[in-house]
Amino acid sequence: MTWNRRNFLAFTGLGALATGVLANLKGCAEEPAANQVVVQQTTDNDDWAEVRNQFVLDQDYIHLAGLLITSHPTPVREAIDQYRQELDDNPAVYLEENNTRLEAETRQAAADYLGVQSNEVALTDSTTMGIALAIAGMQIRSDQEMLTARYDYYSTHESLRYKANRTGATMRKIPLYETIHQVSEDEIVDTSIGEVRSQTRLVTATWVHSSTGLKVPVRRIADRLEQINGAREESDRVLLLVDGVHGLGVEDATMNDLNCDFFMAGTHKWMFAPRGTGILWGNPRSQAAVSPTIPTFTRGAGWGGRMTPGGFKPFEHLWAMAEAFRFHQQIGRSRVSDRIHSLSRQLKEGLAQMPHITLYTPMEENLSAGIVCFDVDGFGPRQVVDRLRQQNIVASDTPYSPSHVRLTPGVYNTPEEMDRALSAIRDLG
Repeated sequence: MTWNRRNFLAFTGLGALATGVLANLKGCAEEPAANQVVVQQTTDNDDWAEVRNQFVLDQDYIHLAGLLITSHPTPVREAIDQYRQELDDNPAVYLEENNTRLEAETRQAAADYLGVQSNEVALTDSTTMGIALAIAGMQIRSDQEMLTARYDYYSTHESLRYKANRTGATMRKIPLYETIHQVSEDEIVDTSIGEVRSQTRLVTATWVHSSTGLKVPVRRIADRLEQINGAREESDRVLLLVDGVHGLGVEDATMNDLNCDFFMAGTHKWMFAPRGTGILWGNPRSQAAVSPTIPTFTRGAGWGGRMTPGGFKPFEHLWAMAEAFRFHQQIGRSRVSDRIHSLSRQLKEGLAQMPHITLYTPMEENLSAGIVCFDVDGFGPRQVVDRLRQQNIVASDTPYSPSHVRLTPGVYNTPEEMDRALSAIRDLG
C-alpha cells in the first residue's frame, strides 16, 4: 500500500511512517529510489504536525471525542479505497484469490502489535462482539460465579447476564473503590482479589473506564489471580477477561505485560482502524476454556481462526485493519503513549486549577490514560458539551449515571488545542 505523501518527513522515531508499506495491493515491487522520501532533520512539533496531516479531520474543529469513533489516517483510507475498488472490479475472483492471504496479514499485523502469535488472535467487528464471543463460549458450571465491576461496560454486564441465564452460574457485581477522588492501585487490586471465592470462575476488568478515565492495574490483578490459580484444578481456574478498547492504541503494553487470559477491543477508536473492526486475543494457557459460538470461514489459523466469525462482511475494512496497526508501529508505541498522556496531563492540570470544576480522572499516570472526565458547576454535562460545540470544540458526555463531561485527546491534537479547550471551559465559571 503506497501513501500519497511526498512531503511526509522521515524523522527520528516517526521515520518509518515515511517508508511505510510500499508494495501495492497487487503485489508490485517497491517504489523506485527516486520516489523515496528524503530524510530531513525536524523538530518534535514538526513531527506531530506530519502525523496530524495524515488525517482529514476538519481543521475548523478541535476534535476531543475520538474515543467514540475516529478518523482514518492516510494508509487506512487508501487501503479501504483500493480494496473496495478491487472488489467492485471483480468481486468473486478478487475475494477467492486474496481473502485468505489478506486476512492472515491482518491477523499478523495485530499479533505483531500485541506481541503475540497470529493464531492467538480472532478478528471481530467490535469490543461488544469480542466480549460476547468470549463469555458465550466460556466453560462455566452452574455452581460457579462470574465477578464484574459495577463500572464495567453495559456490553460486559449484558453478556454475563445472558450467560448466567443459560448456565445457572451466578453473576455478581462488585465495587472497585469507595471514591474516585482517593482511589489507588492497592485499593482496586485488594478489592478485586478480596471478592474472589472458591466458586469464582471469571473476573472481568475494564482496562480504562470510559465513565471516569480510571485506568485499572490489570497486571497486578492478573498476577494475584495467578497465585490463586496455582492451587486450583484447570476447570476451576479464575479467568481474567479484559475489555481493553480504551487502552489499546494508548498504552505502551503488550499482552505479556497485561498477563490476562482474554483481551478484546474494537479497533475503530484509538487504533484508527476501519469502522466495524476489532480483535479478540486468547492466552494459550486459557484458550481451551472458550469455544466458538459463530461458525468460522477461517481454516488452519488455530484458536484465533476458529473464534473468528464467518459470514460475508465488509472485507475492505477487515483487510485494511493491518494498516492501522502498522501506522501505530511506525510512529512508535511509546511515542504515541507519551503524546496522549502529555495532552491528557495538560488538560487535567488545567482543570484542577479551576474552582468551578470537579475533576474525576485521577492525576496519577498509573491510574489514567487518554480519557479526562469532569463536571462544571452550574451546568449539566450535555450543556457543557453544547457550549463547547458552539466554539467548535468537540467533546462528549458519558452515557452513565451520573454523567460527566469527557475530553479525549489523540495524536492528531496539539498542546495549543488543549489550551483553547481549557480557556473555553474557564470562561464557563
